[in-house]
Amino acid sequence: MIEELIVHISHNISGVSSLQSACVLIRTHHGMYENVVNSIGQLKGVERVFPVLGRYDVVVDLKASDFEELGSSIMRMGRINGVVFTETLVEIKQR
Repeated sequence: MIEELIVHISHNISGVSSLQSACVLIRTHHGMYENVVNSIGQLKGVERVFPVLGRYDVVVDLKASDFEELGSSIMRMGRINGVVFTETLVEIKQR
C-alpha cells in the first residue's frame, strides 16, 4: 500500500515546468479489475482507463496540471479497494 508519495522536480531541466500527462499501471487483486476500472474512471484527470492482459491489470492515461495534482490523483488510486500497487510513467518533453 502506498502511504506517502513525494515527487520533486528540478526547474533546472530545460523545458520542464509542469506535468502534462502520465500513464499509471495498476495491479489489482484477482477478479477486482472491473471494480477498479469503474472507480478510477470517476477520478479527476483520468482521460482513459482500460483493463489489459499481462503483468498489470489496468492502465490509466492521466492528465494533471502539476506534480502535486498528479501525486494526489495517484494516492487516490492507490486507496481504491482492489488495487495492489501502482507504477507511474511520467511523460517527458522532447526538444
